[in-house]
Amino acid sequence: NMNLFQRLSYTALNFPTSAAGMPMFIFILPFYAGDLGLGLSLVGIIFFLGRFADVLTDPVMGVLIDKFPSKWGKHKLWIFLSAPVFMLATYIIFLPPTDQPSPLYFVVGLFLMYSAFTLSSITQLSWASFLAPNYDDRTKLLTLRELMSLMGMFTVIAIPAIVEINDPSLKAKVNAIGMFLLFCIPLITFNALKQVPDSMESASTERLTNPFRAFKSLFKNRMLNKIVFAAVLIGFCMSLNGALYLIWMEVVIELPEYSSRLMLAYYVVSVFGLWVWRKLGIKTSKHFAAGIACLYAIGVLLIGFFGYWFIKDLEDLPKLIGVGSFIILYGFAFSGPLPLINAITADISDKLNLEGGENISGTVFSYLTTLTKIGFALAAVVPYVVLEFLWGFDISLGIENSSSSKMAIFYIYTFVPIVSYSIAAYLLFSHSLSREEHAEIKLNLQKSL
Repeated sequence: NMNLFQRLSYTALNFPTSAAGMPMFIFILPFYAGDLGLGLSLVGIIFFLGRFADVLTDPVMGVLIDKFPSKWGKHKLWIFLSAPVFMLATYIIFLPPTDQPSPLYFVVGLFLMYSAFTLSSITQLSWASFLAPNYDDRTKLLTLRELMSLMGMFTVIAIPAIVEINDPSLKAKVNAIGMFLLFCIPLITFNALKQVPDSMESASTERLTNPFRAFKSLFKNRMLNKIVFAAVLIGFCMSLNGALYLIWMEVVIELPEYSSRLMLAYYVVSVFGLWVWRKLGIKTSKHFAAGIACLYAIGVLLIGFFGYWFIKDLEDLPKLIGVGSFIILYGFAFSGPLPLINAITADISDKLNLEGGENISGTVFSYLTTLTKIGFALAAVVPYVVLEFLWGFDISLGIENSSSSKMAIFYIYTFVPIVSYSIAAYLLFSHSLSREEHAEIKLNLQKSL
């Protein structure tokens, strides 16, 4: 029974997380690889190792949320602790004091950044199970959370788009994003802590076990694993496109000066897409709407593939119109699957609660984020290493790279997501937990209290 301001206060927690997370692929990786001289493959490997270390912390976080609620509530302590870690990481990553940082500097910054993401994101998702206990209410809350995510992305794309008018350097764009994040993180965090209600359940009396052992039963849950694997594939697609976007715009499309403004259009359209996918999810079901969003993305990618051969040799203006149309159409799909998958996962968590007699929403969401982050990590290291070692791509050469390496970027950018979205769509369409079954689960949970 939260009012609108409380809902906005909760969902706004996702604003700085997304505002920091999106630039990691689009701006930070090429910034450290090119401008700061660490190189494409080294940055990709460091990013992968940072993400892999982050994967190891997620199960621990899930168990801490479930087993150790504080006197302020089950979730608020962890949100509070995330803020100073987040701010320190932002300063290190976005405002480096030197133009030649060591690889260790980048490793430390990434570790802190992803530790902050873990503290905040898993807690937010677990919190949603308490704040929105019903099937459609959960869809509404988590799609509103995704809207805040899109607003965060929109803002950090708008900042470089404005900055590049006077200073087109990547350093200026990255620094401006960092200063904005340092301003908004504490404001949003403390407002949520003050405004949003929390579960006051007591600490679990069960013996604390190995966090990774808590995943053992989840590995055997076919329903959950289908949804999680779909999330891994979709996260991989989106992250791969993000990691290659600036390079794709420079060496394949050859319109790098429009990259920030086209990405801004991408996120503006995704806000409208979120509303459409949310409506479809409420009218039909979450898994059906998420599957349709995947099929739509496949269709747009195929249009982009065939359309490229018609525009690649055109003058800048008609080429810009063609590429801009593709990016806008593709942006419509961006906000569809993942928020719906988060809501589906919360429904499955309720089912597990009824079957096991214990609320393990923190563990379930840490399981989802742990495996999804593997997809994110692979999306950075695989294309970078493949391009450098198999095609000899050198980021510092830009359009002077070989034609074969340029085509490799084009095919990877297009067909790897097509295959991944296809598998994800199949998994989503085969999901079996309906609105009616979830309502019965919630009724039985209430009776057991």
